[in-house]
Amino acid sequence: MWNRIALLFTLLLWLPLASAVPQCSDVFTKPPTGPNNPGMQPPADLPSKSGNFICNTRGKNSFCNRGDAFSPGDFNFASGSFDKGSYISTHGASTRLYFDSLTLKNSDINIGGNAADLIVYVRGNLYINGHNTFNGILYVEGSIVMSGNATVIGAVAVQGSVPSGGNFTPIIDLGVLGDADFGGMCEPGGTTGIDHFLLRYSDSPLTCKAEPVAVYACKDASCSTVETSSIVAELFANNAVNGWEGGNLVSLSNGVAIKNLWHTLAASPITIGVASASVAVANPTQCQRGSGAASAAACTLSFADSGLLFDVPDKLAGKPVTVSISAVRTDLQSQKCVPTFQSTAKNVLFWSDFLNPASVTGAPRISVNSGDIGTSLSTAAAVTLNFDATGSASLNLNYPDAGRVALNARYLGNASEGNLQLDGSDSFVSFPAGLCIKPQDDTAVCTAGDASCNVYKKAGEAFNLNISAHAWMSDNDSDYCDNTQTTPNFAMPDLPLIHQLVAPVPGVQGNVGRTQYNHQPQSGANQVTQSVSEVGVFRFGTGAVGSYLGSTAFTIPIAWSAPLGRFVPATFAVKDVSLIPGCGGFSYMDQPTPLAMTIEAHNLGAVVTQNYQGSFAKGTAVLLGEHYDDGHDLSGRLSALGGAWEAGVMGFDIDNQFQFARTAAPDADGPFELLDIGLRVDDNDSNNTQISPRDMKPDTAGDCSLTNSCSGQRLGTIKMRHGRLVLENTYGPENEILRMTARTQIWQGSGWGLSVDDSCTLVNPALPAPQMDDSALGYVFEPDLSAGQSIVRSATPARFSAGMLDLYWQALGSPLYRGQVSAPLNTPDWLKWYWNWDNSSPNGLFDPRSSAYFGRFRGDDRVIFWREVH
Repeated sequence: MWNRIALLFTLLLWLPLASAVPQCSDVFTKPPTGPNNPGMQPPADLPSKSGNFICNTRGKNSFCNRGDAFSPGDFNFASGSFDKGSYISTHGASTRLYFDSLTLKNSDINIGGNAADLIVYVRGNLYINGHNTFNGILYVEGSIVMSGNATVIGAVAVQGSVPSGGNFTPIIDLGVLGDADFGGMCEPGGTTGIDHFLLRYSDSPLTCKAEPVAVYACKDASCSTVETSSIVAELFANNAVNGWEGGNLVSLSNGVAIKNLWHTLAASPITIGVASASVAVANPTQCQRGSGAASAAACTLSFADSGLLFDVPDKLAGKPVTVSISAVRTDLQSQKCVPTFQSTAKNVLFWSDFLNPASVTGAPRISVNSGDIGTSLSTAAAVTLNFDATGSASLNLNYPDAGRVALNARYLGNASEGNLQLDGSDSFVSFPAGLCIKPQDDTAVCTAGDASCNVYKKAGEAFNLNISAHAWMSDNDSDYCDNTQTTPNFAMPDLPLIHQLVAPVPGVQGNVGRTQYNHQPQSGANQVTQSVSEVGVFRFGTGAVGSYLGSTAFTIPIAWSAPLGRFVPATFAVKDVSLIPGCGGFSYMDQPTPLAMTIEAHNLGAVVTQNYQGSFAKGTAVLLGEHYDDGHDLSGRLSALGGAWEAGVMGFDIDNQFQFARTAAPDADGPFELLDIGLRVDDNDSNNTQISPRDMKPDTAGDCSLTNSCSGQRLGTIKMRHGRLVLENTYGPENEILRMTARTQIWQGSGWGLSVDDSCTLVNPALPAPQMDDSALGYVFEPDLSAGQSIVRSATPARFSAGMLDLYWQALGSPLYRGQVSAPLNTPDWLKWYWNWDNSSPNGLFDPRSSAYFGRFRGDDRVIFWREVH
């Protein structure tokens, strides 16, 4: 019994434990995490592997061993390799691709599509070579092995090692997680938690004024990133007299909020913190006094009864402000700040602290009364201030850069003042006046702003924008690019990216590849990879930002680039092709042959570019012809297509027809029993846009794809034959109906033969009225008809069958006509021939002619010789 229980217990221990599906926001973080993320597992019902998925570019042509356009769902492969090109287009949320290993080499993945529509799961390592851009959600079980550089736009998680440094640029937008379909691998949802809250306050809180406290929602231990979604927190201030101004609740926007704290009793320290929040918090609250280290101990603070009181307003970088400073003490009766110095001059020490960012790029300095001050107490600058009768002095302050900075002041009295020490500190936010957006490529600027500009990029193709933040130079400024002073320490997550259509108007705005980016503090401009899904000329910009580091004192205005372009389609695509022979199973040369199809101008995501119309649509469609891949180009014998672009589409309905011309008169050639009809689209734009895929080159025999020389796409194969219609003469008594045989013939290479496949030709056999001689048209009556006489020619039905048609001639009236009637048969143009009836037009096409003899007996064709015997 106990043995069985022990065995059962042992078996239970070996059973796999059911693991909960992780939250997507725990797997994909900002910034990406390494092995400590909870990880995902592919679905259990994943399809079997479909071999390797390989795409590469040879010459100017890109090829994949399978289609790279995907609908939503799971697609499982062994290894994947994408080399030199733009690959993968998606159509809805979400396409999920699984690879044992994946290599990216100078490739752009899902450019122009939505990041939420593509999820790539790599079971092993991801190898990066060359320059690559990935637009989607990337999960790597192994490591990312870098020997190039990559920009990932969307979300990324790596179980192995995450590259660091400039070669790997993750532009994280966790908002894509909620729009993606992970197929059950993780649970979507909003913010699941933060690492901790951080409360920052100044070096010298005073009992006679409110102390501004900045509250941060930190995503990591160093608080290098904050949670940007909305959070509500309840604060506490134990032992505080008066406490939090406006109540204990605070709402954080973009990860930060400012809350005023009152405490009017210097002798009693207080403790501040976060009591509860709308998100889970992993670690206790930390606090930071001035530029000191963040710690839990710093959440206990004291307020002083005297000090230097000043309020530096939030300002524009580079624009000076006037600050009023007072040496104050707390009045014991009113608890208000009252002056300590009046009508006197004092030397006050000033220095600064960098709060955000804490480590700055370059060496920006606060200036007080036009002199730079130090960045520590040991390097503080002494400034003489003249305090007036009210106890106030004025100083002129400027800071050329962006960020949150603290101005610190200290007065040290002499022995006669009892070695008085007064301290003061206030932080302020310095805003950039505006942003400047320029393309990395000078050739991108389209000054004319219309279709006359040179081609810059294909719709959906990546290009780079340089975005820099600039300081103030003058009021009412709208062009910040000419402001020479930049603000390299400006940083902002999720800065919105916008765009504006310049031309064509009216037109379609399209979508940009990136809708936001993280502006990083650096000495030069931020380089942002962008794309636009449409054709035309566009401005690219950044949206207005009303809050920066918790301050709403200024709005960073919308910034626009110059007009950029011209953007053109990436490819032309043809679909819905219907090639119908003109005569059943074949067409005659010069016979109108129905050809219906739709040509579309596509972006790199295989989506129609609707702005490809009007002056922006320069492409023309050209038919190609080649017989049996013999390298003899017959395209010149195909009629022009015409067609017009409307919203990126050139349509040809079933009423559209083309013709394949006869060879030079008066010769005949053919038959072409395997005539390939193809299509080339000339973009008339330096050959930037071609039809895709291409599999035909009519002037070259063999497989053109092997040499990357294909110029068009084969639409279909048709039988093309040179034809003509011939008539026989007929003889017989005038009182009988005479039968005349009409035949359609085709050139068979060395001679004419019956067109046995022709059961389509339709003619009108009726003779015109009045019935009289017309030598020009070939009507001859010998002798002329008498009054009351007429000739009828008919056929029932008047359609050829197997290349033959019987025409019936009948003489009517009294007396019946006796004589010869010669007449043409009105014939379709493609069955006329070089009959040269007038002996002067050997290259002219004519209807066939024949004669009916009434009152004569032709005799038997088997009789060779007749002689009358008397």
